[in-house]
Amino acid sequence: MNAIRTFLEKNPWVGWIVALSAIGFAIAMSFGVFKEQPRDSMELLSQHVTIQCTETGETWSMTRGEFERLLMMQPGQIDPNAGIPSQFAEGRLTGVLVNDTEWRETVAHINKMKNKYD
Repeated sequence: MNAIRTFLEKNPWVGWIVALSAIGFAIAMSFGVFKEQPRDSMELLSQHVTIQCTETGETWSMTRGEFERLLMMQPGQIDPNAGIPSQFAEGRLTGVLVNDTEWRETVAHINKMKNKYD
C-alpha cells in the first residue's frame, strides 16, 4: 500500500487519469452507451444481414427487418433447419443467416413472438 501511495505522490497525473476515466465510464453508463439495443429498434432492423441458400451456397443481402418479416409471415413455428424462400432454390425455404448462432437466436425470438399470438 505504501508503494502505491509513494508512486502516486511522485506521479499525480496517474491518479487524475484513473479518476477521469472512472467519471467518464460513469457518465457513459448513465446515458446507456453500453446498453444492448432492443430487438425492435430501428437501428437494428435497418441493418443489412447476409442470407445464404443452404442448397446452393449462394448469398444475398437484405435488411434485418425484411428478413424477420418474412419469418413472421410463414405459418406456424419456424423450423431452425428451414429458412426463408430462396431465389436460388426455386423459392424453397433454404435461406438462413450466414451466422449460425445469430440464425438460431433469431428463430427462437420469432417463435417466441409467434407463441404469444397463437
